[in-house]
Amino acid sequence: MAKNLIFLKVKCPHCEKSLMDYTQYLNAKPSIRLRIEIDNRSGILNLCSTYGCYDKTSSISIHEGEIAALICPHCKQNLNTKVLCDICNAPIVAFDLEKGGKVHICSRAGCKNHYVSFEDIYTTLTSFYHEYDYGASETDF
Repeated sequence: MAKNLIFLKVKCPHCEKSLMDYTQYLNAKPSIRLRIEIDNRSGILNLCSTYGCYDKTSSISIHEGEIAALICPHCKQNLNTKVLCDICNAPIVAFDLEKGGKVHICSRAGCKNHYVSFEDIYTTLTSFYHEYDYGASETDF
């Protein structure tokens, strides 16, 4: 039986513009495009949009344990929050899901802490099930 994959479509919580990059695919899906700043280095970061996938490409080198500032490429707002990772104590980065809810990831390279949260889980999941074929091998959020 094939594992259901969840493709997350995210937007900036500040300007509400899509962060999806339909020119750079990872794991056969559009990636999430961000600006990245680590110390005195800055560049472009593309993250895999499949939930649970840690694939990424970056125009700068990222070393294990470094903490990155992840920035919206549209409004230039820093997406790092004041909430700290309960595993490594680095800032959590938050994106809004296009269909409602939030995706949270750790800003420390190598930390795999991530989660999705919903304000109204019943309404959000009902919307997802109606919009997408629940029985398919992949679900788009």
